[in-house]
Amino acid sequence: MTVHDKAHELGRVLRNSEEYQAFLAAKKNLDNDTTSKTMVQDFLKKKLAAEYDLMAGNPENKEKSQELQKMYELLVLNTKARDFIHAHMRFQQLAADIYKIIGDAVAEGMDLFGKE
Repeated sequence: MTVHDKAHELGRVLRNSEEYQAFLAAKKNLDNDTTSKTMVQDFLKKKLAAEYDLMAGNPENKEKSQELQKMYELLVLNTKARDFIHAHMRFQQLAADIYKIIGDAVAEGMDLFGKE
């Protein structure tokens, strides 16, 4: 079996995973409520912008962080929005774990700028 075959197998397993199926169900539920969907979209856009700022080396903006916290507190009061955000976070964590496992497996060859 080739690496590509294993990658396709992993794709099938992910597609059928409990985390992904819960994410799809929460997304379908959210898609039926435009107000909740807009809340989630606004939150995720602002969260992503804040993360990009940090990755760019900019200091944390306390005002934006507080705004995100308030948005999150409102989101969790909305069942559809909360369920989607939590399902999204669980699936993102699963994906991050997989990326780490793969990265660890090939780390030796990826340390071009590593220890000298």
